[in-house]
Amino acid sequence: MRGVVIVLAVLSLLASQGASAAQEKVRIELNTAETADNRCRMNFVVENKADAALDSMKLDIVAFGIDGGIMRRLIAEMGPLRPQKTIVKSYLVEAECKAIGALLVNDVTHCAPAPAAACLDGLALSSRLKEIRLYK
Repeated sequence: MRGVVIVLAVLSLLASQGASAAQEKVRIELNTAETADNRCRMNFVVENKADAALDSMKLDIVAFGIDGGIMRRLIAEMGPLRPQKTIVKSYLVEAECKAIGALLVNDVTHCAPAPAAACLDGLALSSRLKEIRLYK
């Protein structure tokens, strides 16, 4: 009986941590993309919905062409992110924006102080652009 109580207590604790982790996401939106000098400037709105700061969050992003082929790959630093704060980050891709069909967040290569896997799981991604999909 005591073992059952301990198991139930652990499951309850894990469930409450899972619920709070689901709410504490980093939201990244591809807001605009503009071509300048044969390069695409992508502007991201990054919102830390958590009560904890992230010193660093580096995303491994793969750009796919409108034909579905891999075009470019870049590491984009989205941090530092203060708690409950929204920022804008801009990155250049060596391609015209009209040639890009999708951006894949392939992985989180670094996240501090959280583990990279937890940062990847906590990402909520969206795109305001109909032409460029942002996903993981």
